[in-house]
Amino acid sequence: MSIKTCAHPRCEDSHGEPRLTGFGMCEPCRNRLWKSLASLVMDWVHLSRDLPSPVIVSIGDQRTTQKVYGHPSEWASDTAAEIASVLNEVHDGLADHLGETPPPHPGVAEVVKVRAAWTYLECRIPQLADSPAGADTVIEFADLHLQVRKALGHHQPRHALPIPCPQCDLKTVYRTSGAGVEQIMCEACGWSTGGGNYAHYTHALLDAILDAEPAELRTSA
Repeated sequence: MSIKTCAHPRCEDSHGEPRLTGFGMCEPCRNRLWKSLASLVMDWVHLSRDLPSPVIVSIGDQRTTQKVYGHPSEWASDTAAEIASVLNEVHDGLADHLGETPPPHPGVAEVVKVRAAWTYLECRIPQLADSPAGADTVIEFADLHLQVRKALGHHQPRHALPIPCPQCDLKTVYRTSGAGVEQIMCEACGWSTGGGNYAHYTHALLDAILDAEPAELRTSA
């Protein structure tokens, strides 16, 4: 096994240098890639369900955004579609690289693309990290997630999640992320999960959310 530097563009050891690994990416960076995937799927859930409006930045006497939308929900709808497209393309690229079944065709509903990409990629992070497109995927996921965060004006975004709290059973659960810290909490009873439990709960959470979509969204364009 040949030893080389980690392909993650932001990999740093204690000396600020990329870690050495026998794979495409070191283990900590594989975990970061998984978090980027989960964050992007969470972004899609938030944008497609809640249709939030982007923050309009004031510059002098002018108010501007990168694109003028006729209705506030258009930005959320367009960005959700972009996320679905990116996830579908990464799914397609990795399936082709591994010689496996390609993802759903472009004409299907967004939720079909997102669910398929999440189900396929989430359990193939090592293969994705080690693939020729691994480093580019890291950048694409991170840039798109940052674009959503900036547009919503959140330094620490807080997204309501449409699932009941496992402790009090109320639908007052939300997710926050910022400064490298991810956490899922219940506003009603204070239940929270993070650290080592975050990946396990996020996996179950996204599976539940995507499987709960109405049947007509699963098959319609």
